[in-house]
Amino acid sequence: MEKQPIENNRKNRTELWYKIAKRIAVVCAVLAGILSILMIANYIQTKSVDPLNSQAISQLMTKLRENPEDTVLIEQIRALDLLARKAYFTHQWQIRTGSYLLFAFVLVCLLALKYMSSLEPRLPDLTKSPDPEKTRENRLLSRKYILYGGLGIVLLALVFGVISQTELKKIGIFQPGKRQGVPDYTSIQEIRNNWPGFRGPEGIGWAYHTDVPTEWDGPSGLNILWKIPIPHPGYNSPIIWEKKIFLSGADRRTQVVYCIDADSGEILWQMELNDIPGSPERRPQVTEDTGFAAPTMTTDGTRIFALFATGDMACLDLEGNRIWAKNLGVPENHYGHSSSLITYQDLLLVQYDQNTGGRLLALRAQSGDIVYDQPREVEISWASPILVNTGKREEIILNSNPFVMSHDPRTGQELWRVKCMLGEIAPSPAYADGMVFAVNDYARLAGIKLGESVELVWEYIDDLSEVSSPLASKNLLFMAASYGTVTCFDNKTGERMWIEEFDEGFYSSPILVGDLVYLMDMSGTMYIFKADKKYELISRNELGETAVSIPAFMHNRIYIRGTKNLYCIGK
Repeated sequence: MEKQPIENNRKNRTELWYKIAKRIAVVCAVLAGILSILMIANYIQTKSVDPLNSQAISQLMTKLRENPEDTVLIEQIRALDLLARKAYFTHQWQIRTGSYLLFAFVLVCLLALKYMSSLEPRLPDLTKSPDPEKTRENRLLSRKYILYGGLGIVLLALVFGVISQTELKKIGIFQPGKRQGVPDYTSIQEIRNNWPGFRGPEGIGWAYHTDVPTEWDGPSGLNILWKIPIPHPGYNSPIIWEKKIFLSGADRRTQVVYCIDADSGEILWQMELNDIPGSPERRPQVTEDTGFAAPTMTTDGTRIFALFATGDMACLDLEGNRIWAKNLGVPENHYGHSSSLITYQDLLLVQYDQNTGGRLLALRAQSGDIVYDQPREVEISWASPILVNTGKREEIILNSNPFVMSHDPRTGQELWRVKCMLGEIAPSPAYADGMVFAVNDYARLAGIKLGESVELVWEYIDDLSEVSSPLASKNLLFMAASYGTVTCFDNKTGERMWIEEFDEGFYSSPILVGDLVYLMDMSGTMYIFKADKKYELISRNELGETAVSIPAFMHNRIYIRGTKNLYCIGK
């Protein structure tokens, strides 16, 4: 008598759980069906509308090709492009989220059906007519065509979801230069309107803001608009984007990036970078004249990038928010790492030549992911890369021992090499009008002609630079040495035009500003002379403290980092 109630209770519990599982299966099946229909509609929309190729952008691009210098038009295109990017990401999120939800609904439905089958001797027979006592959900499941039709819609939606992802990637924003003519990176005109890296735009020492002072005096304050102390030391040079100046400083305890207002000299923000994943517990040994913050930063107009002697690399936005950070490996360098950074399109390029051999690294600017790590058959170098457009292609050119080498900046593939260097390389290359120039003390000054074949066409072996990088104009080449000489050459033939001796030596590199050359010695004295075949001094200006950095030219002003202070010089 007691056994019957137990059996009844067990049967009731089984029926209860059976009904719960059945309702879960029905709800998931219905939701999966609705979601499948929405994803199929999404696919049809993807095929019919390109979110990154609107008619408005196409019309503006046509106008821009007629007037490529129209900055207002460029801003309109970028505004529409931003909306297209948002639509693109929203579309991608919808497809990705829909696919995950669809998979989850189908999985739960199958698990519920499997659980139902475990409560009966076999799977529910959906072909039988439901009993009157069965619920509406049971009647729904009993129809084969609904079941099979629903499964078909689900499969179709999953297939279309995969296809939609592929279609969007074909028109996506992560393929620079292929988005219907709208670049995903800063234009060369914007780069030249700013001062984004070591030796200015493209790293070749040409200033495009030329209406700058030729006279000032630090001790008396003549034409010194402002000066501010920089709390942490660093031999890197200031970089500028619009009205923001960026530089870095570091010592054995901390690493810092500073942002300074170009008009007032106020420090807008500073960001310490001491918690980077992979950073060494003990800072490497560096010499006093290199320090922990020798590499000059760079910017692509959206992000800024800093590298320290620890191998710590950080990417921040212009407001100081960290985007990503990583350690590239502690540089094996007996002086300390000093090669500066440069950007190319959506890539951050790093010359990482060390005692263990050379490497050219390319990191995705927005994420820090390694795009390529190109080995180089060279020894250690402290030089920085330059970007060159030869008219036929773009190249990144690096100076190392024993080769001056060129790489494709997009892939890292080596394009050419010339064996002409020797020793510990510090000066960066120069370029003008189809000629590349590289120098190092105890080696030579080499003039390399680019063309169908790349060849060393002239060399010079006296009064060579060991730190300062050469400067090339269209017809002339200028070289400053650390023991105080400046030499001018015809850059096509290598003929020496003139040589001058100065009281102090040069670590800073000459900069071409219009038809003038600005060159600062190690005492902080700036010499301004004509970029001409005859030496003609225009002025001699005292900063008031020692300096070895590269001046930045922008806003009709000059920004110079001294050993302790940052100066703004203006009329």
